[in-house]
Amino acid sequence: MSRPPFTVERLNELLAHFGDAHLRAVRAEKRGAMRSALFDLPRRSLLGWRVKYEHEATFMREVTARIEPEEIGRRMKVPGSRPYYLQLFLLAQDSFNARQQELLELGLAAGDRFPAERVDDRLFLFDTWERISRAYRNDGLLFPDEAGGTQPILTPESQDEVLSLLRPVADLDYGLARRLAATLETFCFVVHGEQRDGIFAHGPYAGENGTVLFLKEFNDLRGGLLPWAATRTRNALDNVVFAYEVRDTRVTFDMFGGIVTEPLEFADRIVRLAVFTQQDGRLRVLAPEVWVDLTDRCREATNELYFAIVDWPQRYRVEYAAVLFANHVKPFLDLAGIDADERLRAAAAQTAAHYVDHLLAGPDTPVVMAHWGATDGPLFWPVVV
Repeated sequence: MSRPPFTVERLNELLAHFGDAHLRAVRAEKRGAMRSALFDLPRRSLLGWRVKYEHEATFMREVTARIEPEEIGRRMKVPGSRPYYLQLFLLAQDSFNARQQELLELGLAAGDRFPAERVDDRLFLFDTWERISRAYRNDGLLFPDEAGGTQPILTPESQDEVLSLLRPVADLDYGLARRLAATLETFCFVVHGEQRDGIFAHGPYAGENGTVLFLKEFNDLRGGLLPWAATRTRNALDNVVFAYEVRDTRVTFDMFGGIVTEPLEFADRIVRLAVFTQQDGRLRVLAPEVWVDLTDRCREATNELYFAIVDWPQRYRVEYAAVLFANHVKPFLDLAGIDADERLRAAAAQTAAHYVDHLLAGPDTPVVMAHWGATDGPLFWPVVV
């Protein structure tokens, strides 16, 4: 049965819906005001969005020529998967943030026609995003806000497999597990240039005897596309997953792949725990002695990264984002069996070469980020043809 055409009207309907949820999220976190001692976060974000705006559709067309969007969503429903929810969310967010920045720079208003509009690309990307998203989530929805802050992606079979790996927390050294999780979180944050990539929480799923199961994952731990990630000490695994079965705990999830627990500290609520990795769809429990080795490796790599980044020149504190954001597209290409790393690096360098000077000459707070805080209307303006 053929699908109805994805129209500009449908695009604008979804864009408004997505923008409303996204605007609530960025305002709640005051993302437009975020600053860093290490990186030029506002300008680096604009550069990364621009890379996606200029090149994402081309690469994703290669992916969907091999795998239907619905099949992509189904293949992502595995613990430790990359791509995961954040790359999917950014598939929609980043290129439309870049477009909104350009509209504002041109002095256009909502409802004005954008002469350089890439209508075919905009239609393709949002259609692809919607189709993957509805197949990825178990409820056929698009993001957590639509379902009370839930993020259910695992199949019943995967849930059963994870439950089978759990062990009573009293039988494990939870202190070691907690140190590993904290070390992985810090590493992911540093290696991804103070971006949330590599950290993902999802659930809730039904545990046993009225408990709740949720997973927190750390991925891209070897950072193959990122040139600065080639530290002397390398992480031995690409991903590590923590599965928590908890009692008397409320968990909610956000558009950025994050989690909030009530209470915030839930260690005394954990009934069972598993720490495992996934490779080629197979789950393997990691023994406590492996936790120690991973913690040591990750801490050493983080320290090396941090001291290298401190010496980055000011321009590179913006420029690094070109490959950082290209790294969001890589997992979809990997899923389709397309080796495009060199082309991704070349695309990132191409955008950086013509856009970084423009950013450095612009204001400290880009107009699109000021728009986040000031607008009483839509976050993303509609496509007009």
